[in-house]
Amino acid sequence: MSGALAGLAQYIDSDSDADDASNAAAHLPTTTTSSKANVDASDPDRLKLTTAPTRPKRKLPPLEQDSEQQQYDGDAPSDRNSARIVRGEWLCFCYVEVLIDASLNSCIDRCHRHLQEQLGSDYSVIDLRNSDGSIPDDAEEFAKLSMARTSSPPSTTQRLHVSLTRPFTVRSYERDDYIKTALAQAHKLRTTIASFPFTFSRIAHLSNDDASRHYLVLEVSFGREKFHQLSMGLSTELRRAFRAKSYYNQARFHVSTSCVPSVSTDSKEKEEESLEDRFGTIADEIEAKCGDQLRKCPPLWASRIGIQVGNRVTYVDL
Repeated sequence: MSGALAGLAQYIDSDSDADDASNAAAHLPTTTTSSKANVDASDPDRLKLTTAPTRPKRKLPPLEQDSEQQQYDGDAPSDRNSARIVRGEWLCFCYVEVLIDASLNSCIDRCHRHLQEQLGSDYSVIDLRNSDGSIPDDAEEFAKLSMARTSSPPSTTQRLHVSLTRPFTVRSYERDDYIKTALAQAHKLRTTIASFPFTFSRIAHLSNDDASRHYLVLEVSFGREKFHQLSMGLSTELRRAFRAKSYYNQARFHVSTSCVPSVSTDSKEKEEESLEDRFGTIADEIEAKCGDQLRKCPPLWASRIGIQVGNRVTYVDL
């Protein structure tokens, strides 16, 4: 994510209105008098070209610009929304950006090492720090992504986030309206909620609705009430404007540090049930092993809200 404010994207307008008008004109009923019908073809002066030349139509933007949007960032799928996004739909959600300091980074590294050791070679752990959050469904693509993220050097400042709204999809023509609505509400909220400190209390396991993806998460303790106020304010307004789902009544505000997708097998249901139980047990072990280190980490600061539509993010400072 860029540290600078992201501008609103401008989208190309189509010629749909002009095309509709020309198509309608082509289908209007016409009348021809007998004198016009019997024009002497040998008289060039009386033959007139009645069809006006048409300008070439501009092409619509490539369909790939509205191509299938993957689920973004670790928290988006961990909010237990696993619906597949189709062409022309854009995944949207709001969150608080979390900048990871050295002490928390060290704790997360330790957690991930233990998780991978316990899972063995059967599963690959995706590190969600500095991730765009997209988790491919294709097994081969997932393997490539996992290898690339493991081998790539970490950036200077690593980021995670705490989700404030449940992810949902909008159509292409609704993207700007979503951003404007969320921006207006975020500006309203920051008049009463300034940047605030928060801490994490425990390491836990969460999964999406169909248990196809499992997450190692850090749950918020101190600062939870502030997150709740931001979440309620944004969710209520987005529900009014877009009929978006409300955030969970008993929300467990958290950051997702890693994701482990289920491996496709012939006995998929049995495999998912097995990983669910296994992952939960491993998360409990990691909490027992690393929980004290997590709770000793200094407070972090919630300093800005991210409004994400597809892969475009707009920030509002608290």
